[in-house]
Amino acid sequence: MNVVRTHPRSADAAGGIRLRAPRRTAARVPRAPRRAAVTIILAVLVLLLLAAEAQAYAPGQLIFEERIGTSAASAAALAAGPGGATVIAGWKESSSVTAGIVTIVAKYTVTGRRAWLKTYAGTGSGAEAVACDRSGNVYVAVTLYGAKEDIGLLKYDAAGRFKWKRSYDGPAAGDDWAQAIAVDRSGNVLVAGSSDAANGRLGIVVVKYRPNGDLAWPAATRYDSDPGDSDAGSLHCKALALDGSGNAYVTGYSERLVSGAWTQKALTLKFAGTDGVKRWDKTYEARNNTSSWTDNIAVSGSAVVVTGSTGGPAEVDALIVKYGLGGVERYWKEWGAGDGLGEWFGGVVLDAKGNAYVTGDQWLARGTATNKAVTMKLNATLAKVLWKKPYQPAGKYAQGWYVTRDSLGFVYVLGIRQNTAGNDNFLTMKYSPTGRPRWVKSWSGGGPESNEPRGLVLGTKGGVYVAGQATARGAVYQAVLLKYQR
Repeated sequence: MNVVRTHPRSADAAGGIRLRAPRRTAARVPRAPRRAAVTIILAVLVLLLLAAEAQAYAPGQLIFEERIGTSAASAAALAAGPGGATVIAGWKESSSVTAGIVTIVAKYTVTGRRAWLKTYAGTGSGAEAVACDRSGNVYVAVTLYGAKEDIGLLKYDAAGRFKWKRSYDGPAAGDDWAQAIAVDRSGNVLVAGSSDAANGRLGIVVVKYRPNGDLAWPAATRYDSDPGDSDAGSLHCKALALDGSGNAYVTGYSERLVSGAWTQKALTLKFAGTDGVKRWDKTYEARNNTSSWTDNIAVSGSAVVVTGSTGGPAEVDALIVKYGLGGVERYWKEWGAGDGLGEWFGGVVLDAKGNAYVTGDQWLARGTATNKAVTMKLNATLAKVLWKKPYQPAGKYAQGWYVTRDSLGFVYVLGIRQNTAGNDNFLTMKYSPTGRPRWVKSWSGGGPESNEPRGLVLGTKGGVYVAGQATARGAVYQAVLLKYQR
């Protein structure tokens, strides 16, 4: 589910200031008028504080930028927690482990103050995804390094105290790595990833844990290609989402050998939240190309929507497919088919009416590095483009990677744009419900190399949070967290 949670608090309404009652004096004051006076004073102060807070930052203004790392470091994922907290997870270089990198997790307050920073080493690890539950506990899906790779899950409480670690090693005792994480309404945690199968190919695995770290299902649920089919290849996990009942939906793609050449098919799976049993698996047959892939998924109401692209020898087109919860393919769109250009859809989010908001890019000619980021709103049947907004900077290259939407219908996009030197910078944009551009912001870490965004969330008190990897002066990679005013 795509949920934006806000946590209105009286302290927030008063700007975080505790108003103290006036000291009593010897003179007698009639009770009722004194109450009225105090009430009026409080009301005026609150209004003044709210007005000052509203005017403190302009829309799109960068409120803070926070960095981690004096040597190479990166934020791989971002999550919003209760009370305005924001958590980033990633990795940093370390000479203390053979793998050379260790996991980092950091929590920030709404003002940008770092509440805590934790490092998990083991034999080496790196965060892939992060999520918070309603109590502020932090769960980090990691890849554990050693003689081989395993899927790991770390839990920290709201104060940053380490609670437990769990790991998954597939039946082939080969490499397994985490890709995505989700927390259901009961606080159970699901981790999805890719895992070596006994047939030497990759399979898709989903593991569900209770808040105390126990397995919620009897075992991890797996989906592997048929070992007796010599033409069946690997299965790749890309994204995970839950519905309101806690059922898990995974998307990615499968590989198959056809006439001596590998082709791919977009793959979407549903696993029951109660026991992990697979309910259905659907592959998408491209209408205009030979292959298809999906990268993202959104579940809302009765709809499961996946986005990605289709491809063939001569063209790549953007792809969006809508399924029902029962796995019926309802609608699809291959945007750009036959136009001789190239398109791709990245992030997707749905509204209450089933309209889909997508972002991605369109390249004007292959090999020329002339891309424009494209954000659009499609109706519930995907047949009509309600609005479409391209963006291309002076550097002639931009892409949209992530998209989200607030309760008022405003749309926020995070991606990259190249500067005239050819380096990628963070690109953050806001659109009105009707598609009108409200603000566009580009951010560079200040270093000589490209920067890579890794997450976009909306927080309390009008924050737009962006995380990723950036280079500082001296070409040092750092994990970064930015906050913009909506």
